[in-house]
Amino acid sequence: MRRVRCTVPHFKHMTYLHHRNLHFDTAPIDFDQEAIDALSERSAHLLRRRLRNRITSFVFTLTMHFLPRQVALFTFAWLASSEMGVSTGVTATKITAHRPDASTWKRTTCGSPAGSHPAVPPGPYTIGIDFPGSDMPPCGSDGCILNQSATPDDCETLCNTTKGCVAYIFAPATCSGKSGPICWVKSAADGNGKKATCRNSRKMGNPASEAADIPSQWAADVDPRRGQPLTQYPRPQMVRSTTRKPSEMNLNEETVHALRDEGDPATWNNLNGLWEWQPTTADAPPPFGTTLNGSILVPFPVESCLSGVAPGSSSAVVMHMWYRLTFDADLGQGNTLLHFGAIDWQSKVYVNKQLLGNHTGGYDGFSFDVTKLLQAHNNELLVYVYDPSDTGAQPNGKQRIAAISNPSGDTYTPSSGIWQTVWLEHVPAQYIRALSIDQASETTVTVGVVVDGPHAAEHSNASELSFTVYDATGRTVAVATGQPNVNVAITVPSPQLWSTTSPYLYTLGISMDQGDSVVAYFGLRTFALGAGHSATSGKRPLLNGNFTFMAGFLDQSFWPDGLYTAPTDEALAFDVTVVPTFGLNMIRLHQKINPERWYYHADKTGVVVFQDMVQKYGGASEATVAFFVSDMTAAILGRKNHPCIVQFETFNEGDCWTVFKTKPYDVPGIVSLAKELAPTHLIDTDSGGKANDLHIGDVDDIHSYPAPGDPAASSTQYAMVGEFGGLGAFVTGKEWLPHGCFAYEEAANGTDQANKYIAFAQQIASRVDHLSASVYTQTTDLERECDGFLNYDRTTKFTAADTAAIKKANEAIIEAGKKL
Repeated sequence: MRRVRCTVPHFKHMTYLHHRNLHFDTAPIDFDQEAIDALSERSAHLLRRRLRNRITSFVFTLTMHFLPRQVALFTFAWLASSEMGVSTGVTATKITAHRPDASTWKRTTCGSPAGSHPAVPPGPYTIGIDFPGSDMPPCGSDGCILNQSATPDDCETLCNTTKGCVAYIFAPATCSGKSGPICWVKSAADGNGKKATCRNSRKMGNPASEAADIPSQWAADVDPRRGQPLTQYPRPQMVRSTTRKPSEMNLNEETVHALRDEGDPATWNNLNGLWEWQPTTADAPPPFGTTLNGSILVPFPVESCLSGVAPGSSSAVVMHMWYRLTFDADLGQGNTLLHFGAIDWQSKVYVNKQLLGNHTGGYDGFSFDVTKLLQAHNNELLVYVYDPSDTGAQPNGKQRIAAISNPSGDTYTPSSGIWQTVWLEHVPAQYIRALSIDQASETTVTVGVVVDGPHAAEHSNASELSFTVYDATGRTVAVATGQPNVNVAITVPSPQLWSTTSPYLYTLGISMDQGDSVVAYFGLRTFALGAGHSATSGKRPLLNGNFTFMAGFLDQSFWPDGLYTAPTDEALAFDVTVVPTFGLNMIRLHQKINPERWYYHADKTGVVVFQDMVQKYGGASEATVAFFVSDMTAAILGRKNHPCIVQFETFNEGDCWTVFKTKPYDVPGIVSLAKELAPTHLIDTDSGGKANDLHIGDVDDIHSYPAPGDPAASSTQYAMVGEFGGLGAFVTGKEWLPHGCFAYEEAANGTDQANKYIAFAQQIASRVDHLSASVYTQTTDLERECDGFLNYDRTTKFTAADTAAIKKANEAIIEAGKKL
């Protein structure tokens, strides 16, 4: 009996079967002659299906023209629910990656290297020596004025009773210029200090200490010996499907969630995992054909403990580096794209010794068509990365190289290199490249489709696109047709709106008549300035025409184990889903652009996002402007399709706006550009900075610590407290630097922090007649800044009763707004 052997890719499971082999979970099947006959019948069935597809298209056109809308939709839904197939010219490509041995990877300590030191004996009391900086509460930079008879021993006692104090400075009453001696307590006293008149000091000494190790609970799930990291589909708002058209799927809520998590295995391969890696120099030639001398776990930043290569000090930071991955490709039909979610900062990408291109920008994704370069065996992917972090002119957010050896203040360990998923995507020759989704309506979604491929411009007018809107049950509720590069408005009958209490998402199927299909989603909602409840209350931001107070967290989205990269998708979702457990409904994502999946979790959860632009946090220059404009453009265009994002912040405090002096990129020009890029979103000119005083955006946004301030709305702007709080309970064993926490106001414990916060929440609730939004600093502790509701490892500081009381206080704010 003649037998045929083939390999069938499974839809739901992609596994990492061996540490050197990345491929799909497949099942070999033996067919006898009876099975071959069945396959022949199947071929005939596919031919009948293709004919039926053309008939269905013709019937749909007739029904939409000649039948009432309800009858037409019912007819088309019935036809679409039947199996229809098309040939897309794409077949699954199997990738076998050749990776470094998994035993070469080891997680390093997830904590500050500065926490590890030998015993330090106390020093002598020294006359005329000062240690500038690192002043701690309760005295701060002005120091504590002691009574007139106080001695250095009193200052030493204050240091001994202040958690984290390592030294004190004492200025006698004879030269303090105050009513008594002044005492400063210090959290750091490196070096020998400097000479200073009337400033005397003593280092207190420290016992031997090991560095903290505070990974999150999800870090235990990261191990290349057990599988790839972050295997979820990286682009959940546009899932490609070449094996089935959307009309062939039962696109109910369960199905689309699985599709957005897993993708269609016939269309993509995840390249995350161990890659070769090594430091290099700026002028070194590409090491083609050479095994690199180290390994790194992609996509975790170099400085993270999950990368396996984190530097042990600031001086050991690597600014120039190579990544290398080799793989075999069982090539299918169609084209192949190589995607990078994000690389910080500049990169060059080579495949099989050919330079694909360069990319500059640490927060946006980019892609290359590698179809013509791939071969069956020994493909070599080589990536060069340069990241100067805070020493460069580019926006780098809160990253600071010195924070590795000397963590302090509100800047943190850098995140260099590849920090989002790397993947291959298999597409037809003509394919849907990008979508523009305008959902700022209570009835209509407007969609634009960009098509790419050879001669795409010539085919764009000839190509027809079909659009189908499905509700959460998978029922067809609206259909439309259109062409690439032309916006198509689709009205949804009896629409359900997206809101913080009911985040309803519609599924959108888009198909090309040439075969490509994607499954997208949207949420109908509006967020616009409107009138307040009285003639004198000023403007309000109205969600779907009604005022909803926006009470949220400042979220910087760092992790103790992955830094910029959450260790797992569950961890990524946690930072979003924890928000409503505290009675809040909003996140101000601070100086970072997150992976697409983070916004997807916010879309599903109903958490509103105010999105910051990444700043040059100190050291900005004229050279910063061009980088900022490029990054802002990419960020807004790359993320504005998500219904959760309703507002963009262009600047933060005084971080870098002062260098924007020349038109068209002065501050008003940047605000205008943001509005041009996102015309249906609100724009916050400068959260908490002096540029806010220009009053040219939609928001009057102030910062005040620790208590919330009280800005006033106007006829053109709504009032927002963009930052307040900074309350911190310091939890032993949860600190990035043992005994090194600080906060704007320390709390004795979690209950004390909860009570202090509730008092602030009550102040906000009393101001909702004119105040529209507030942002508490912050969701989690971050390195030495210990003012989160959660510890840095995402464990809570509160009892269940504390959490319930906080939630009740926040819900009272939102309810007070609804009563206006």
